[in-house]
Amino acid sequence: MAKKQYPQALRKLQQAQKRNPDQVVSLTEAEIWLQQGQHEYERGQYAKAEVSFGQLLALEPGEDAYYWLAKSYLAQHKEAEALELFKSAFDDKTLPKNLGGSYLKLLLLNHQVEQVEALVKTQAKRFYAPHLHWARGALALQAGDPKAALPHFKKMGRQASPGDHVSAWEAYTYRVLEDWPAAERLIGMSPAFGSLVFRSMGPKHPVLQPLRMVLAIHSGRRLGAVCDLDQPNLPHRSAAWVLDLLHLLKESNHHDAAHVVLNFPKEVMVDYPELKTLYRPLMLLAGQQALQQQELDCTATFWGGVVNEPEFDPQLAVQLYHVLTANEDERAAQQLVNQLLSWVKKAAKRDPQAWPKDRLNATEAKLYCWLADQQMGLGRYRDAERSVARAEQLAPDHPEVIGRKGMDLFADEKHQEAIPLLTQALEAGCRYDEVYLALVECLEHDKETQKSVRRKFGKHFGDIAVDTEVDIPSWVEALSFQYYGVMEAFLNNRRTPPPPAPLKALQIFLDAAKDEPSSSQKISLDLEAAVPQWDELLRSHSSGEQVEILKAIYLVIQQHARRNQKGITAQQNRYAEQIVDLIATVPEANLAYLVLLPLKHPSGNRLEAAVNAALRRSPQPANLLAQAQLQLSQFGPNRALAPFIEDQLRQEPQNPLLLLAKATLYPRSSREYTTYYDQGFELARRLQDAAALQACREEEWFKSQEMTRRVVGSQLDPRGNLGQIDMIDLMQQMAREAFGTEVPPELIAQMLPELMAQMGGEFGPLDDDFEDEDEDDLPPFFLPLPGPGKSSSKKRKPWYQL
Repeated sequence: MAKKQYPQALRKLQQAQKRNPDQVVSLTEAEIWLQQGQHEYERGQYAKAEVSFGQLLALEPGEDAYYWLAKSYLAQHKEAEALELFKSAFDDKTLPKNLGGSYLKLLLLNHQVEQVEALVKTQAKRFYAPHLHWARGALALQAGDPKAALPHFKKMGRQASPGDHVSAWEAYTYRVLEDWPAAERLIGMSPAFGSLVFRSMGPKHPVLQPLRMVLAIHSGRRLGAVCDLDQPNLPHRSAAWVLDLLHLLKESNHHDAAHVVLNFPKEVMVDYPELKTLYRPLMLLAGQQALQQQELDCTATFWGGVVNEPEFDPQLAVQLYHVLTANEDERAAQQLVNQLLSWVKKAAKRDPQAWPKDRLNATEAKLYCWLADQQMGLGRYRDAERSVARAEQLAPDHPEVIGRKGMDLFADEKHQEAIPLLTQALEAGCRYDEVYLALVECLEHDKETQKSVRRKFGKHFGDIAVDTEVDIPSWVEALSFQYYGVMEAFLNNRRTPPPPAPLKALQIFLDAAKDEPSSSQKISLDLEAAVPQWDELLRSHSSGEQVEILKAIYLVIQQHARRNQKGITAQQNRYAEQIVDLIATVPEANLAYLVLLPLKHPSGNRLEAAVNAALRRSPQPANLLAQAQLQLSQFGPNRALAPFIEDQLRQEPQNPLLLLAKATLYPRSSREYTTYYDQGFELARRLQDAAALQACREEEWFKSQEMTRRVVGSQLDPRGNLGQIDMIDLMQQMAREAFGTEVPPELIAQMLPELMAQMGGEFGPLDDDFEDEDEDDLPPFFLPLPGPGKSSSKKRKPWYQL
């Protein structure tokens, strides 16, 4: 019986009873016939089930026998036989009373309405109340009076027949009355709020599914939102899938419609063969829509399924190639390029006039370059070299070929040799993003030329923010961390190629450190080692270049040298005097001196005299003062210039730069800061003041740095290294900084998995520290300066460039 081998079980039972007639067996022949018949019915073997249930009826003419035998008849469309079975039993009073409702239903199925009316009136005692309520409701529906039917169905209380669904009759009646919300409520369909629909499958009773479909269509919902289309026994399953598809097409949702078609059960295309003509155009539209939605995986799936149907489509293949490369699917992209190469060669043989030698060579050269790109991605470097060599033989002056030659030099770190080739390729029309990124990286230490290149070519590669980016000098960025160890790691990653002079000044400071940093991030400085190197660095640069070097020296001493060390203050003063000496010849020195003045802590009168002298030397004293305060705030809070800013604001109340400078007199988390910053930004936006808008962008960057420093600062050791991290605690601190209020821990816990996914991590709940032997030991928390719009994934960058 457990193996569902019912004939064998029946034979074994008969043999056992024959050997020992007095033996008591818990299992009877009737039970075996019942289970065999039910098994056959479930498998769709209705004729066999009819025989089995007939045997059951002969042995035990009970409720199961009548019910299942009638079901077998109905499954074979033998309504008359089913009615005759029940009628003869009802007439001789052997039909179980519980099946009275089933008898009434069979009469209606056989269109014997008058007989039902007569039985309800004359033999009501032979039926239970639910049978009679159902019959009166059904008769009212039959007469076209759904309002009269509704009270009867409401009174049913329980099933009118085995397997019945009580609320379905009431819901159906509401549908006839066009009371759609009442019908939906009865069968468990959640309401739709505007465009938001809550997915609710509800009961999967077979009688409810068609009703749910009708209600979904009427309310404009997807069938897939209210019915489980994957049910194998779903009534009208093929029609349901097609209706779901049509709903999406009506809404121009080609993307989801294509997924529906790809998930079609096999029988749908058999039942609706006309859908085959829809397949290719739908996949083309869906691929384009998915591309606009940045769902590249879906675009690749849709287009990849039709690029060879009905025959190879080269135009679609070119579009698909770019999708595959963006998706980093090198293997599929390589296969597609090989198909394109084969198609081009065949097309040229088939129609030589359409493919003159120059066109053929240029096309093949470009395709060989594409092939080389994918071979490089797959680690097949020798094959890539051969592909580029083949492309060069075909069209040595092709922009793609020149670009790949430039990239080869770039990979060998021959940047100066690579720059002209990369530039030539882009000017000639090469649009391979790696060529552009290589050129931008080659010009990393020539910012002006780099910006010029980005302005000229960046629009072709999505890099359009060059004039709105924050461009913080690298030495200022290093000091903005305000953690000795983080600054040290930042500088160590900038040793090659040679860093700019101010950064070199900071490196000299690090090399002259005599001990480990204290908890206040201070070290003892070997002045005898540092000062000669600083002086030599200054002598090797022009007067204009010396200003930034002197500022860097002064500020790094101020920030990270022990103040009680002998000779420190004297050296600072010496370098400050050198800035004063440059004021007459270098205008920038005036601003630099004004930035350093508050750090020297002069008395009120001396500070006033020095500031007023600096302002008199400037043609725009208000802007000079604002710039000085903004630069000063980059290295920590300082209100020394506050009275002078207030005085200038009385003279120029509509100066956005002054308003922004006033904001930095207050903590960045304060209401005053937000008020003055917003005023300055709004005024700068309205006046289109480029300098003030750029200052706002820079201030936003420093604000983010400060917030991050406050969040992770308590978890950094004196050298700026992170210990173990409690991510929930860290996120709570970040939320508190961002929103100014506490965020419940349970909400943080819900957000954490999504945050980890966005960060690309796969951390478990017990991963308190994220150390990896192959990764930098530095925390990826301090914000980077925005770079070009795209970045290459081929090279691993330090954490502050990620």
